[in-house]
Amino acid sequence: MAEKFAEIHVWMFNKIKSQNNFSDEIINQLSDESQKDRISNQSNESFPFPNGNLDEIIDHENIHQWLEKHLILTDRKLAWLITQVKDNPFTLKNLENIFYQLGKNHRDITQPVWLKPSYVYRAITDALTEGMPCDKANQVISHDEDHLVWHVEHCMHQETWKSENADIEDFYLLRDAWIKGLLDGSEFTYSGKHPQYQIQRN
Repeated sequence: MAEKFAEIHVWMFNKIKSQNNFSDEIINQLSDESQKDRISNQSNESFPFPNGNLDEIIDHENIHQWLEKHLILTDRKLAWLITQVKDNPFTLKNLENIFYQLGKNHRDITQPVWLKPSYVYRAITDALTEGMPCDKANQVISHDEDHLVWHVEHCMHQETWKSENADIEDFYLLRDAWIKGLLDGSEFTYSGKHPQYQIQRN
């Protein structure tokens, strides 16, 4: 029997697409065409990503497994890609700048209205992946009108980045840069060190 297709599946797939777009943007910014072609071809072969409307491409008999498969593939793709371009041609700082700009772009596209830290947290968790919804990896541990603190109970990225011989600390730096770009010019600041993070009203 086919699983019931629900809004949460669309929400999750949009997060997975966002993660895939991180890799695509890094590849787009490669200036050496031979390197770009090589990396693009290899990433498409090793980490293929489906195109089309979700209700047409998803496996309706195994919705959860299909989403989880592409969640892991896009995370592995990003981890692998960082190992390919780090120090040639991008420094880690270059990559942080790319992610910072991606965060700003996301804010400009979505035009969020943040009345309190919980709204900011929702914007972050609507865009970034941390396992499947049933994993409940992110746990809010305190919040009020001026701050919100959350803890990552289990980081799914550690396993996928290790599988590609990538440094998980690079992932945390890039994710931090994206969030800081998202909050650029807002009345909120982001801080923390894995596994605990905070949003604070300025």
